[in-house]
Amino acid sequence: MGSLIEDRDIPEQPGVYLMKNNETIIYIGKAKNLKKRVTSYFNKTHTDKKTFELVNNIKDLEFIVCNSELDALILENNLIKKYTPKYNILLKDQKTYPYIKISNELYPKISIVRRTKNIDIKNGNYFGPYPNGSGFLLKTIIKIFKIRDCKKDMKKIHAKPCLKYHMNLCLAPCTYKDVQNEYTKNIEKAITFLKGNGEYLVAELQKDMKKLSESMEFERAISYREQIIAIENVLKTQITEVLKDIDEDIFVYKKENKLLFLTVLKVREGKIIGINNYNLQISIENEILVETFVRYYSNERTPKNIILDNEHIEKKDILTDWISSVFEKKVKLYFPKFKSRRKELLDMAYLNLEEEIKRYNLQKTNLEAGMKLLYDTMELQQFPRKIECFDISNISGKDAVGAMSVAVEGRLSKKHYRKYKIKTKDTPDDYHMMREVVSRRYSKLPEVEFPDLILIDGGMGQLNAVEGVLLDLGKIHLVDIISIAKREEEVFKAGESIPYIFDKMDESLKILQRLRDEAHRFGITFHRALRKKRVISSELDLIKGIGPVKRKELLKKFKSIKRMKEADLDSLMEIVSINIAKQIKQI
Repeated sequence: MGSLIEDRDIPEQPGVYLMKNNETIIYIGKAKNLKKRVTSYFNKTHTDKKTFELVNNIKDLEFIVCNSELDALILENNLIKKYTPKYNILLKDQKTYPYIKISNELYPKISIVRRTKNIDIKNGNYFGPYPNGSGFLLKTIIKIFKIRDCKKDMKKIHAKPCLKYHMNLCLAPCTYKDVQNEYTKNIEKAITFLKGNGEYLVAELQKDMKKLSESMEFERAISYREQIIAIENVLKTQITEVLKDIDEDIFVYKKENKLLFLTVLKVREGKIIGINNYNLQISIENEILVETFVRYYSNERTPKNIILDNEHIEKKDILTDWISSVFEKKVKLYFPKFKSRRKELLDMAYLNLEEEIKRYNLQKTNLEAGMKLLYDTMELQQFPRKIECFDISNISGKDAVGAMSVAVEGRLSKKHYRKYKIKTKDTPDDYHMMREVVSRRYSKLPEVEFPDLILIDGGMGQLNAVEGVLLDLGKIHLVDIISIAKREEEVFKAGESIPYIFDKMDESLKILQRLRDEAHRFGITFHRALRKKRVISSELDLIKGIGPVKRKELLKKFKSIKRMKEADLDSLMEIVSINIAKQIKQI
């Protein structure tokens, strides 16, 4: 490795370095001085296992020189998002808090957005995130303000309204265009409510309820009372009220062993409305704060203010400059040292951070106990730190798929999941399909990458099928194989005929159940996607003039036949001719 460095003329300017294993980028970093930073990896012995592993896997280096450290930081972040290197920090949120969106259009609709990458402030107003009850909140708003949540094209006049109109849950602007003024007022009220003025709305509803009671309209009065209760319950999720115009994040973290715990307390419209907790493995310990900060705010909305611990004050300039350069907006950073409102919020964030660490460690202890019980009870060859689970999904053999879910240290690890199209069967034969999938997984897998345990969804039949595959491959000695049968949740082990019965409260059984259910969910999702694609393709194939290329473009844009039929001719004609567009509308 020394020759790799000695042979390179490493620049001493600011820039980004890319570490490669053959052609694969395994780590990307930035530095004020590339030569000092890069040579530091090779001039000492690393006791940290991951750093040691990284350095041993570097086969080549590449450098991009930048004008400043800030330019290097921006470039580093863009490259990490593009290549997702193995050894870089990648945030893993344990809770994805949803947002409520009200779209920007003539008759706005309300919806839930669960992924921050789908947030685009140009096409709507967003409120949240909501740590509790976003679905209930959505239903409550629809019930109170009669706002649509459908996907109908509002430019058209639809022949008749849907069921929600008859249930008094929507004004049906799809059919009755004369409700525009009333609908607009309802949207304004909903936005006012979502901005935190629920108390005012409750007061108005209470006045209306009293009037209805006095006029003997008791049924309507009861409905208003129910709305008031619903709103008051929603308001409880907005934990604490401070000053109305405050819009800020409190950003704290703590490193414990090889893990970094991050807590971000969110204050919006003066209310603490949620806490995002993350934990991630630290591979390389260069500028943890800066790297974590950049990763987080590359995927999250930046508030007006961000509060950080005073010990990070020397990073103020680089963080402020990065925000200004990337988002073209001003965000103030605060580093409170003495008693103040912001210092109290910082202390509160640290309290939550410590609770999250306790919760994680308790869960880790429970998972360790569950894995140990599984290991001891079933007398496994290896402690089951990595378990791979297989399931087959099909209907009468059609669109058959195999799915593999994975647990590492007892936790689901989605980045390791795999899905398989069944190639050798189109008639229902779960045993044959299972054999195919397992064979494809393990026939070429290096021994060092084998899991500690293989879990099969099914009974003795599926288990014997998989055992036969591993025997044929000459790899049966590498791993234990078990199966879990749905009805009685009996656990079978290859080579044994008597099942193991675990208590329903045992964490060992819960680990297996979570894996099995996740493999089933993952497989069903893939199966439905294939079936939907096949059905759409078969209908489009009936139309002369639509080949594979046009079919793919249509599917990419419209997703379904229904949407194609609902689309206007101009939209369809962006891909096909007018004659073909008319035929699509008639399918």
